[in-house]
Amino acid sequence: MVKLNLKDIESSLNELKGWKFENDTLVKDFLFKDFSNSVKFLTMVQPVADSLDHHPDVCIFYNKVRVTLTTHDEGGVTDLDVKLAKKLDELAKLFEY
Repeated sequence: MVKLNLKDIESSLNELKGWKFENDTLVKDFLFKDFSNSVKFLTMVQPVADSLDHHPDVCIFYNKVRVTLTTHDEGGVTDLDVKLAKKLDELAKLFEY
């Protein structure tokens, strides 16, 4: 896996809704109706992350889940982070908020 350059990251961000590039990571806050839905979202993230063998940093703030993606071995964002971001966006579409 190769760390993406800034041009490639910016191009990827054009394909991702609500994601930001901060401190060599991709970051997004997912908003849900309540805490229960935030936890349900995370339980759906786990098998997807496991299938890619790539795990996000997450933090729950009641109805908000902050997801941070980076490839630690490469010291920044790779195609794997972009792929996982797209999959998480698809999962979030299953929730009404």
